[in-house]
Amino acid sequence: MKIAIIGADKADSMERNLQEAFCYSGYECKIFDIIKNNSGRIGFYLRTINKLHRTYSDKYDQNIFIKLASSINQFNPDLVICVYRFIHPIFVKKIKKNGRKIIHINPDALTTFEYQQIFVSDYDVWFSKDPYIVRFMKNNMHLNAVLYAEAFSPRINPKPNILKSEAEKEIKIEVMTYGTMYPYRTNMLKLVKDAGINLKIYGITPNRFYNHELDDANQHKYITGAEKSKLLYGSKIVFNQMHYAEIEGVNCRFFEVNGAGAFQLSDYRPILHNLLPIDPELVSFKSIDEGIEKIKYYLNNPQERYNISNKIYTHFINNYTYDHLIKYILKIVYE
Repeated sequence: MKIAIIGADKADSMERNLQEAFCYSGYECKIFDIIKNNSGRIGFYLRTINKLHRTYSDKYDQNIFIKLASSINQFNPDLVICVYRFIHPIFVKKIKKNGRKIIHINPDALTTFEYQQIFVSDYDVWFSKDPYIVRFMKNNMHLNAVLYAEAFSPRINPKPNILKSEAEKEIKIEVMTYGTMYPYRTNMLKLVKDAGINLKIYGITPNRFYNHELDDANQHKYITGAEKSKLLYGSKIVFNQMHYAEIEGVNCRFFEVNGAGAFQLSDYRPILHNLLPIDPELVSFKSIDEGIEKIKYYLNNPQERYNISNKIYTHFINNYTYDHLIKYILKIVYE
């Protein structure tokens, strides 16, 4: 079977993880990205310029995706998986004209829907990680929407093969977090830092609206792959703040951290009862004050951290790898 993935061909993306899992399972899989150069700032600027052109010119937007559809048809895949949220409906129409299965997988919050292109595109299946969005699409538009759980890759982000207690001695980080430092996130992290907690921050620092009171905690480094897993596993606590638009779902960070065998404290969501093998109240918070209280508690109770993280890791390696996810996707599409 040949599979085409439409999306960002860059490190740590869902597209790269899906491709790796499909290829590992023996499928031929290729990523088709509308941006050819994905490196650092150059890739960022190219995507920004492309978005501006697409926003103000439907003709430009259509031409991009007509050309992309032509490339896909030359590749001649059996299944097309779309991850970009801004794919023009004309692309979907041209792919389906050739009798191919085409699906959409949304790995992000609803704030990334742009002009709601996914709602006017005739996909065979719409996969969403947020129960709210699945209900909305099914009940209000009669779309074939299906809930899925995100995943992690044990090969791209492998759990270090040492005891967690030894990893913590090596890494020497009490509390860490990573990702883009949006204002809501930096506001919360400043409160954590002000509580006297030793905090390390990894990820993308925006050039606007960044709180420089976090400069001494900011490592100014984007982490991926085995290095990311090593830092996650060796940190005593990984603090995970969900985006405010994650209505009922959780972010990919939730799966990466648990898949690395790390100990995680995250924002509470009811869906945690379905995802975790323990009471979610043990490893989640409903306010920043509760989060800080639990950070202090678990810093003083290392054995509880080890027991909890080990139990969660075992559950995740048995249920939430990308190998599990691609089997689920193919089952939904072809059965």
